[in-house]
Amino acid sequence: MRKGRILKGIGGFYYVETSDGLIECKARGIFRNEKIKPCVGDLVEITVDNKGIGIIEAINPRASQLIRPPVANITQMVVVSAIVEPKLNFSLLNRIILNGEFNNLRIVACFNKKDLISDLQRQNIINSFRNTGYKTIFTSVKNGDGIEDLKRELDGHISVFCGPSGVGKSSLIKAILPHRSEDLEIGSLSGKVKRGKHTTRHVELFKTGINGYLADTPGFGNIDLSNIDQYGLEELFPEFVDLRQDCRFKGCLHINEPECKVKAEVGIKVSSERYSFYKEAHIELLNKR
Repeated sequence: MRKGRILKGIGGFYYVETSDGLIECKARGIFRNEKIKPCVGDLVEITVDNKGIGIIEAINPRASQLIRPPVANITQMVVVSAIVEPKLNFSLLNRIILNGEFNNLRIVACFNKKDLISDLQRQNIINSFRNTGYKTIFTSVKNGDGIEDLKRELDGHISVFCGPSGVGKSSLIKAILPHRSEDLEIGSLSGKVKRGKHTTRHVELFKTGINGYLADTPGFGNIDLSNIDQYGLEELFPEFVDLRQDCRFKGCLHINEPECKVKAEVGIKVSSERYSFYKEAHIELLNKR
């Protein structure tokens, strides 16, 4: 029995990194019967037949798992966005971040195409995420800005790159891992709507240095928040943590209650953009009850 990690899964085949190299594998039918599907990032045990084809015999317990994108055992989410080309969708950005918070992942907010924005636009983004504790990086594949900073954040983590199409996720990975560039597809932007096309269609894990992995994932246009409890939503906003204990009422939802410390700090310790998104998410979850 050999041990390894699934780096890619396509068409029912899984590519497992082992001490003997990358081995193409199929999964035993028992997983399908138990309604378990191997996932990129899984630590697995395999056997190999005399033709060199592997069989996944066991899947080790997962430390974490994302449903969308489907990847297991990650520790960090790198949320990649652009301010322009395509225009920043702040709601979608925060939905992706909520997904990471819900799964107890470290969040890195990466804003690509830095060469297309002004210093004022960059400062506005920094202000929007004040007191969240999120590492915020501005990158430009065109001139190389921020690439080394991003590499340092990947060290020692299994990271997933998430974000909408067209923001440059695959271009960033090419800049980080130039020796793997032949394995990545680069999407272009359609002229009218500036949305990505021909971008990543499957999840794949890439080795970064000795201690890290990162995953490029398909672009997507929306994220369902229904798996989040309405009353636990506030816990997914780290800028609320030191404030909510000073609200007048225990169990304050920071919406209509009087003497709410969170509301009192909107525009000061809590950005108005993030608070507006909090209310949007709260209403959405309330309507789904």
